[in-house]
Amino acid sequence: MKPVSFKTWAALILSTLLTFACSRSSEPEAEVPFQEEKVEEEMPESKPATPVKITEEVYIEITARSALIFDKYKDDLDEAHRQVDILYQKFGITFIEYNQYRKSLSPGKKRQLEKQVQEYIQKVYKEYE
Repeated sequence: MKPVSFKTWAALILSTLLTFACSRSSEPEAEVPFQEEKVEEEMPESKPATPVKITEEVYIEITARSALIFDKYKDDLDEAHRQVDILYQKFGITFIEYNQYRKSLSPGKKRQLEKQVQEYIQKVYKEYE
């Protein structure tokens, strides 16, 4: 198989992420029922939830695998979303957390990670054929 050029992978990743982000942002938000805040005295031993930490490695793997999933299921976006949701669950994060991490990256860091994403894609692309 002929190696894929940097520009081709970059275009694939960008189009995939834009498609995913646009389709996700157009979904209606789930309505959260109103709940009264509980008084801390009721549960003095409760601890705050540990915030999820997305590492560069997790970001690289999710980004690469998401691109490959969306390429594989380009004719069935519902299945693509389902597969990507499973991927997020594997790492114990949500799309919102992933997207916040992505937005927090500096342009230079994004470029650096995009190169690593492309390398990872080439490493695992056979899993998605």
